[in-house]
Amino acid sequence: MNRSSFIRNLIGTFGLSVVPLHLIKQYQKIYLLQCFVRGFRFYDGETMLNAMKEGDMLELVREPDNTYDNCAIALYYNRQKIGFVPAESNEVLSRLMDAKVVELQAEITHLEKKAQAWENVHIAVYVLKDNVDTIHPNQPYLTQLETPHYHSLKYNNNTYGRVYYDDEDDENVYSPYTADDFYQDMVDNSANDGVYDLLHNEIDVETLSDAVDNNLFITQLNKLPNKFKSGNLLQTLDGAVINLDNFFNDEGLVMLNVEKLAKIPSSIKSFVHTIDKTGNKFVEVVFNAIA
Repeated sequence: MNRSSFIRNLIGTFGLSVVPLHLIKQYQKIYLLQCFVRGFRFYDGETMLNAMKEGDMLELVREPDNTYDNCAIALYYNRQKIGFVPAESNEVLSRLMDAKVVELQAEITHLEKKAQAWENVHIAVYVLKDNVDTIHPNQPYLTQLETPHYHSLKYNNNTYGRVYYDDEDDENVYSPYTADDFYQDMVDNSANDGVYDLLHNEIDVETLSDAVDNNLFITQLNKLPNKFKSGNLLQTLDGAVINLDNFFNDEGLVMLNVEKLAKIPSSIKSFVHTIDKTGNKFVEVVFNAIA
């Protein structure tokens, strides 16, 4: 008995109905957000990474009573919490979930085990749309998956990207400290995922990169916690702390050591963009009262 005969006999035996193909609705995924899982290393994500596959579905769970973010949307894989939708991207999605006007779905789109934890899993949040209308050519982001940009693939376990390499004279040269290094150090030295809010909500990528590359982090000396005043957090030149009184209208501003700053994220309250008398942009660091 061939396949067609088998199906006809099955229908005749059990009274199954056949639905014409033209009556079956076709649905299309409309991507609302594509991102890395936030806080992946603080939950069960790393323990389940080997079991994950691209295309696996994730469960979206609202956490309106979350202490840090009332728009929080947690992500679950096989009923285990693996992190969150990034806080800077969750407000509209959380409202859609609360209003129950549309069913949001999520899936794993990319896995990269060689990256650092914050870039291990890339996901897409989407809705299913009755595929009747066509998507405008200028809106491909709605239907096309993005290829993630990985900042951390160049890192090794010991130097976080500040690696030695051989130049033309076979001499070891130390690579410069970059914004990616700063980001990674902040994450690695944080006790919780609140560091992501500090990095993403308080400062934009371009400003952060410029501040790291040009050593533009400053602070009010009289508001700096005492335990940091005698250490090497303050940027020095010829043994003296770099004072910026001549550059700003406010006095008492001093320059901070970028690499040392990245090691104490829990002591930082916020980043504030500020401009000196000549129009140069700096980032003022505000520390917690008890740091």
